[in-house]
Amino acid sequence: MKNEGTLQEHPQLRDIIREVCQTRLNFTRIADLKIFQISESGNTPTAQDEDRLAFFYESFVRPYTGKAVDGFYDYLTSNNEKFRGHGLERPYYAKFCSIFQSSGTGKSRLLIELQNKDVLVLYMNFREPSDFGFPKRDLVPASILTDNMDCSQAEYTARCCAFFAAIFYTLQQDVSAKVSSLHFDSTGAAIKYWNSRMCDMRSPARAKFFEKVQSRYQVVLDEIKRPKSQESADRDAPTVEETAAKRMNMSLTDARINAPTLEGASFVVAAYNNMLKMPHVFPQDDAPKLVIALDEAHPLSNMSSKGFRPFHILGRTINAYCHDNDASVWVVFACTTSQVADFSAPQVIHDSLRVAIYGQLLYQPYTYLGWDQNADSLSGISASDVGKFHHIIGFGRPLWKSLMNNQTITGIMTIATQKLCNSKKFNLQDINEALAVLSQRFGLGICFGHPNAVSYLDKGVASHLRVCFSTTEDRSWAFTGYPSEPLLSCVAAILLHGTSRSLVDALKVLKAKVDGGMIETGHCGELASRLLLLLAKFMYVRSNLSTGTISDLHYNGSEDAELIHCQKVSVVNFLEYFFGDEFWLKAGEKAKTAFQHAYINFSHWVPMENFISPKDSKLPNVEPSSARCDSKEWTLRHWHRTSAVQCCHLQPLVDKMIPIYFDDLTLGSNDVDRVSQMFISNKAGKTSSERDLGFITRKHGSIQCLSELPCIVLLLDLNVDPKLSVTFPKKKPKHLKTDQCLRIYASGISSTTFPFLRDHFNVAELLRGTGRSTIADHNSTSRCSRQIRDYCYITPLAVGGTRHIVIRPHLEP
Repeated sequence: MKNEGTLQEHPQLRDIIREVCQTRLNFTRIADLKIFQISESGNTPTAQDEDRLAFFYESFVRPYTGKAVDGFYDYLTSNNEKFRGHGLERPYYAKFCSIFQSSGTGKSRLLIELQNKDVLVLYMNFREPSDFGFPKRDLVPASILTDNMDCSQAEYTARCCAFFAAIFYTLQQDVSAKVSSLHFDSTGAAIKYWNSRMCDMRSPARAKFFEKVQSRYQVVLDEIKRPKSQESADRDAPTVEETAAKRMNMSLTDARINAPTLEGASFVVAAYNNMLKMPHVFPQDDAPKLVIALDEAHPLSNMSSKGFRPFHILGRTINAYCHDNDASVWVVFACTTSQVADFSAPQVIHDSLRVAIYGQLLYQPYTYLGWDQNADSLSGISASDVGKFHHIIGFGRPLWKSLMNNQTITGIMTIATQKLCNSKKFNLQDINEALAVLSQRFGLGICFGHPNAVSYLDKGVASHLRVCFSTTEDRSWAFTGYPSEPLLSCVAAILLHGTSRSLVDALKVLKAKVDGGMIETGHCGELASRLLLLLAKFMYVRSNLSTGTISDLHYNGSEDAELIHCQKVSVVNFLEYFFGDEFWLKAGEKAKTAFQHAYINFSHWVPMENFISPKDSKLPNVEPSSARCDSKEWTLRHWHRTSAVQCCHLQPLVDKMIPIYFDDLTLGSNDVDRVSQMFISNKAGKTSSERDLGFITRKHGSIQCLSELPCIVLLLDLNVDPKLSVTFPKKKPKHLKTDQCLRIYASGISSTTFPFLRDHFNVAELLRGTGRSTIADHNSTSRCSRQIRDYCYITPLAVGGTRHIVIRPHLEP
């Protein structure tokens, strides 16, 4: 009686069950019923979830900015050209590729935007049923390819072939119908119309299309499963094995040894070839014509109960229909997990040692997506106002700015928090969360070869907004990090101040990972000094809270308010806080007067890959387009994004740079003429390096930051007795563009040198512990190599694919 009551309440269910009993088809359509759309946690979408989807939709349809779609279009064109190769053999396995990148970087929008490049785009989302994110899960394709995974490998292979065959048949019928019934002037106009409906995530046309796919899928699957005796002896298209044997001049038996039978291959090949016959839709060139986008594809990497992964079978299916055709039809897998970057089948499915007849290489994942797409230009805002929320939100991934029309400041920062931590509340007991928050601000580097490194990096990209820059060709390593993203840095700073214990507990996690060898400390105390300087700034602004600034996650005021961790801070006041009340007595009144209008505003550290000095486009073998901006513009750009610089490892003389801005109208109205720098050099030897302070100059060829404004040079000597000394020229130099420099030598990590640490005893102990780890690493480095680094000009070169280093002495003593 209870079952009968359920059937009366949901008449669709009765119809589905009747159809199954009559046709012996499976129960896949039941997944479409709302009563069965239950998440793993037992929750259904709430009104709040629907509201979130609404504002994400509004963000999703904002005008697209940046050129990422142009780059991806060229990438697909290049891939198609590579796939054709230069002989009979295909050098690559199949026409599928991947986009591997963290959340909020614009993967989904990039795929949709291909429609504006006159590409047919069939977008499908495979997110988990429990995930109420946007775009929403597409029930039909997701249920076909990810549900009921207790089937055999052969059964799943048949499902994949039937699915792609249904896609191709339905596409051919749908697009052809649009061309003929709507009387478009050109095929291109019909494609635009089809895209406009299928790429709108709210369009009922999407549901209707997938209903047709579902119907055709059931028919094809039934045909594939029909007993062999009932099959037709001849097929419209040759099998994969026959084509392979013909290409390699092999017997059919040998070909089958190399490629096990793909159940249903002939059906998908026939459907594909039939689709390609549409007039004017698939001209023979390498530009992409059709992109089948499988977004949020990570469920396809889950191991089934029968011991296979779905994406291995999908890869073979794509190989089956595309290997003997040059049409630029591509399947794109987009995901935040690294498994999506490697869809090659293992030996148990396909003997990888003999699969070369089909091509065994894969395309490297596409990782370049737009960054700073919504950032203001240098002339778009005054340097005095760069700490304001509406400016800071433009930097980094496009997600943040896209939320402004639909969310309050609190809402945006809450979303950023949840995405950074991958949880609703920051949990310091979760090591990955603690390291994510610290990495975003302090630029933590991961040691190659550490046994936990790969899993940590995968987790960071998948769940904690870490960004993938590139991968090695064999996919064994991903180069990842946290690029400059000041909004996220402010969120991380707020989380580190969440409770009285948050900072100390996070640093304990870091200390444990440093001791375990997973986190790079640098040879000369780079990590310890990054921690020391940014924590000092962090504690200073927290002890000098300004009214009206955004200092926590619960601010609902104007977007003109400043983020406290991006707010400019007086150099005079900061150095007095950092080194104590006696600092300016030692430096002298002239020094204090020279910096009375000077400010710093750094909120996070970012690494450099090249020397500070800009390339000279006038030199031979240097393209003008590769010349970087001059030193003043470079400094102002870092000021605008509130970032401080960790120099590259080979940078002579200095290790870090913090931008300085002089808020002084007497210097003129051009902000670029008001910038200077604080340069920091780190040392971790057993003897004092104080004498090296005098050799550091911004005129050096590797720096070339010339200015009439005074600068600061700070030498931090971490492993010797505490000492503080300060010098400043008594007379202003007569010659322009010379060093009017405040030179500071500070040694030892102690409250003697840095009095602010007296109020933070636990933090001081952890900094000293991190410093000791650095010193151990440093002392294992030969004195000779340290002298080369400190006293020679080192130039990395690439010649014939081999890296060389040219070393020549400094011109200075």
